[in-house]
Amino acid sequence: MMDESPWWQGLRRFGMRPGLERTAALLEALGRPERHYPTVHVGGTNGKGSTVALIAAGLQAAGLKIGRYTSPDLGDVRERMTVGDGRSLIPPHRFKRLMDQVEDAAHGLSEPPTRFEALTALAFLAFANAGLDAAVIEVGLGGRYDATNVLERPLAVAFGPIALDHTAVLGPTVAHIAVDKAGIMKPGVPVASVWQSPPARQALVEAARRAGVDIRWARGQIVAVGRDYVQARIRGRVLQAGLAGAHQARNLALAATVLDLVGPRLGIDTEAARAGFAGVEWPARLEWMEPGAPEPPVLLDAAHNLHGARALASALAGPVYPRPRHLVFGVLADKPGRAMLRAVLPQVKSAVLVRPESSRAGDPDTWTAGLRVEVPVEHAGSVARAYQMAVARAKADGGEAMVVVMGSFDVVGPVRRGLIQTEAPSATER
Repeated sequence: MMDESPWWQGLRRFGMRPGLERTAALLEALGRPERHYPTVHVGGTNGKGSTVALIAAGLQAAGLKIGRYTSPDLGDVRERMTVGDGRSLIPPHRFKRLMDQVEDAAHGLSEPPTRFEALTALAFLAFANAGLDAAVIEVGLGGRYDATNVLERPLAVAFGPIALDHTAVLGPTVAHIAVDKAGIMKPGVPVASVWQSPPARQALVEAARRAGVDIRWARGQIVAVGRDYVQARIRGRVLQAGLAGAHQARNLALAATVLDLVGPRLGIDTEAARAGFAGVEWPARLEWMEPGAPEPPVLLDAAHNLHGARALASALAGPVYPRPRHLVFGVLADKPGRAMLRAVLPQVKSAVLVRPESSRAGDPDTWTAGLRVEVPVEHAGSVARAYQMAVARAKADGGEAMVVVMGSFDVVGPVRRGLIQTEAPSATER
């Protein structure tokens, strides 16, 4: 955890305030660093981070110096903004200088930014200082009024699957949410998207028409899935990504389509770029970890909404992962915990429910209220205790029993940090 000044700590109380004015003013005070390099802007509900990682890995494999900006993080805020291999973090002393620069620039503004807006400005500044060839930027929440939408003319915008999430902010239906997310489109900027549900597809098509652009629809057919890879046939070619889960075929197809759109403008060899997909890493997305005997293997998945829970359940229903499975589950209060449990419980032998390590944690009692439960379900007072309980159950089963940790980043992150026994899940750039 980085040390933060009182100003940075104070930003936490401002919460989320949609709008671009504060971010634009802050970036203006910093000299508009986001204009120093071309960008790709990635929106959607789920799969945004995986798609960013795939695109960045492809562009890097083609010889470019790439930055990527994602959110949230698994415990170290520096994970959100990486340059190069996606694993090396900005050194603490350099990150502190960036924080000071953003704070100094904000003091002259009429209204303080939110924390996410300040972090977005910090990332754009870090990328400008790094002399990037390009950056791949993930939308934080929604699209139209998200801080990242200050990007004036990206090389391309891309959309992963659009589904229900953050309904209190974005609207009650997929159509409402898609209209908001479509707000990242810009006139004349190429658009790529996975094949969407009818209401989402209609919203994207209408937004593209207003922007005067066509949508390049990305589709892939599953060829093979393993614990650490997926293969898909995309436009007649079999491509492989170093990510697990059949749902990653959509993200792989989307990333490949984006490379087709931006490759000529960046002057890259798209064949070399596609080869980079195989080496991509993206933590806590069906991440298989083997601590070593006598500890059971662990599957970490930050499936923090219903769409993600269904993708995890689908993966567990296949032949890739051993049985029996013992679940650790916890989500924030604004997530449909009961529906998420209903999706996943048929694939596990037991479950331990826990509040995430967040002020916005959900209440485990509400997740099981009225839910027909056919496996043992316990509650734990902490994430660490929940994991210990699931491990004990797996050890009692012996054989190939495993632990599945899913839900909020504030549940998956602490378990992951404990497993890798480091301060953060990535090395620090030297």
